[in-house]
Amino acid sequence: MFLTKIDLDPSRRLARKYLGSPQVMHAVVMKAAGDDTGDGAGRVLWRVDPGASTSLYLLTPSEPDCTQIVSDAGVHDSQARTLDYSPFLNQLDTGQLWAFRLAANPSRSVAQGPGKRGKRYGHVTVEQQRQWLINRTLEYGFELVRVEGKDDEAAQSVVIVRRERPVFNRQRPDAEVRDRVTINRTVYEGVLQVTDPNKLRHALVAGIGRSKAYGCGLMTLARVRRG
Repeated sequence: MFLTKIDLDPSRRLARKYLGSPQVMHAVVMKAAGDDTGDGAGRVLWRVDPGASTSLYLLTPSEPDCTQIVSDAGVHDSQARTLDYSPFLNQLDTGQLWAFRLAANPSRSVAQGPGKRGKRYGHVTVEQQRQWLINRTLEYGFELVRVEGKDDEAAQSVVIVRRERPVFNRQRPDAEVRDRVTINRTVYEGVLQVTDPNKLRHALVAGIGRSKAYGCGLMTLARVRRG
């Protein structure tokens, strides 16, 4: 797996086009990845982090060609920075502490009756979205760590730093019909402790939750800042 970071310039026309539509960004990312969807062990994931600078992160099974993204939407004179993700994944071990950021689409399935497929609904409140992640941490190989100096246990475990609700039309591959899609994209930050390195590795390369094609599912880890 390869992790790539690209600094985007939102003042550029094509950058605004890419950032304004998860469907368009998905197509651009897949072109950069060479339409390599992975072999089941890992898949193409992406996430946009806005802020003082706007960064696009890509996780791909093979090294991507980001020339077009940089040329069309990148910061002037910038380059895509790609690293081999395997050494980092291999060093994960039980008990390690990592700061994390995750963009996910928290949702639930509601039964529609016998023999019918359940219908999915997005969690819409902050507490629902926060609890969605808390309930799944062991499944993904980690537990949340309480942050010292906080009195509220909810704030100690995980913080929701951004909530977005992109709405777009998606073409069905098997019909001349366009579906209207709404995503409750939720960005989480916190500190985790590794409980099962293999499960965590799988979560990092396969993604967490649904809507992975549209900017959800990618969790990145960083060293915990002290002091």
